[in-house]
Amino acid sequence: MTSSSASPTVLRRLGGLWYFVVIIASLGLFAVVPFVHVATRLRRRSVWAWVAVYAVVDAVILYFMPQGKTVAAAPIQGILALVAIATAIAACAQIAPLRREAYGLPSKVRPGPAPDPAVAQVLAARARREEARKLISADPLMARELHIGRPDLPRAYDDGGLVDLATAPAPLIADTCGLTTEEANRLIALRGTFTTIDDAIVLADLPVTTWDRIRDRGVVIIA
Repeated sequence: MTSSSASPTVLRRLGGLWYFVVIIASLGLFAVVPFVHVATRLRRRSVWAWVAVYAVVDAVILYFMPQGKTVAAAPIQGILALVAIATAIAACAQIAPLRREAYGLPSKVRPGPAPDPAVAQVLAARARREEARKLISADPLMARELHIGRPDLPRAYDDGGLVDLATAPAPLIADTCGLTTEEANRLIALRGTFTTIDDAIVLADLPVTTWDRIRDRGVVIIA
């Protein structure tokens, strides 16, 4: 990279440093100045609100700052010094991210760790199941043609691992929903009497421990 291509970013970084110089050198007395500059650049109401806050704080400090060195003024000077230091620290912390926006600097936020491939695969399958359910609700005939919930049939559509309780064979239902063969056969015997997953669970008197799995993987396609 040539110096000419790098210079704009360098100049922006150096230019934005004057915010901190003004705040620290004035011990917060002129903290409002950098915020005014940022507000005029970003044109954001929240920044203008901070301009008002720091303008009031700076005005209060200047107003109560004692004139001359007297014994009575010493405690006030100490309190104002603490307020000024606290103001300078707060202003530097708040102006730092705003400075990056005002000068178009890249964010320092680091990307988080890459998701675990196994977790990502489970989440992707869950999302596909949700999309398949929406399709079933909107167009059950198409769902039947796509063989949603029938991994035992030839198909090109990935439904994320659903099983159709209304048409799938008992072994497939048992394996997908974590049921015993007897429980799966009980569901098949009740076909035609249920139209929803919850109806099937209640009518077949299935164990509570299987409900979540059935609701996650089961569908009932009536078309």
